[in-house]
Amino acid sequence: MSIEVRALNKQFGRLKVCDNLNLTIGSGELVALLGPSGSGKTTLLRMIAGLEVPDSGQVLFHGEDATTADVRDRNVGFVFQHYALFPQMNIFENVAFGLRVRPKATRPTEAQIRAKVMELLKLVQLDWIAERYPHQLSGGQRQRIALARALAVEPKVLLLDEPFGALDAKVRKELRRWLRRLHDEMHVTSVFVTHDQDEAMEVADRIVVMNEGRIEQVGSPDDVYDRPATPFVLQFLGDVNLFHGRVGHGAHPPGGAAGAADGDVRYVRPHELDVLAAPDAEGEAWPAELAQALTLGPVTRLEFRRDDGSYVDVELPRARWQALRDSLNLAPGQRAWLKARRVTRFVAGTDGAVVDDPAAAI
Repeated sequence: MSIEVRALNKQFGRLKVCDNLNLTIGSGELVALLGPSGSGKTTLLRMIAGLEVPDSGQVLFHGEDATTADVRDRNVGFVFQHYALFPQMNIFENVAFGLRVRPKATRPTEAQIRAKVMELLKLVQLDWIAERYPHQLSGGQRQRIALARALAVEPKVLLLDEPFGALDAKVRKELRRWLRRLHDEMHVTSVFVTHDQDEAMEVADRIVVMNEGRIEQVGSPDDVYDRPATPFVLQFLGDVNLFHGRVGHGAHPPGGAAGAADGDVRYVRPHELDVLAAPDAEGEAWPAELAQALTLGPVTRLEFRRDDGSYVDVELPRARWQALRDSLNLAPGQRAWLKARRVTRFVAGTDGAVVDDPAAAI
């Protein structure tokens, strides 16, 4: 089931939350709506579901206009952040609920319901807890049951609104990998809302990056990270150092000089910087003083203070940092030299194209 959004607009009072949105989702795709709070991603999802009515524009399912169709007629499955399981029903009955409330003419027999529910519980690897109640399950288990319940009615479209937001980091990581594997087996057209960049990058076929009610970029995880269409996309997808002017001695502090044009801004991600013991032969490295080093598992994050008082973040593999620290005897308060391997900038008049040739940009 393909989904198409055409010139979709939605306004609450004076606040425009969806501004002329156009988007096509192919049949069987898993697409993430990614953006900060207030970017319009949940409102877009709700308009696709039929829970919100757009002020103008269209929502099409497989080429047919569904803009005014009732939510019950759209054949969509929902998975919410807080599970929404029925506490008085055991797990089997929670999953069976959507089948039992069908009109009598289309309602499966009791034997068919039992077979379908057990098949889904096996699919989500929880057939052994069919007789338990929601309060007896962990958060990750409850979310998998919520997904099984959504799939029970055989939806043509699966919609997930921050499905893992209420879970701790380790469980979120396990479940998003599980969701990716499940989608590869079922190929149900799926759209999920998230503000977690890692979640979108790991799970989705394509990412729709939203900001202030508009779509900034649509592309594969590699496309939006390596070839961002706008400065917002670049800065939202991971940490970045900003330099106004040349990257090096002549650059203004990150955050920049007031009134600087986009073409004057250079962006360098922390992992795109090298730490050197001495100035390089090309004169492209600049001195800075190590302020602090924080090791987080396999990665070490370094903060350097430049001569103008601004700070630059550098990210290195832990083993690389340990070798560098030992060879240079580098400690907070001591100086080293920084050099960018890649510099990104946006040039006016080039339709948002990214120029990332370090030789040209430095």
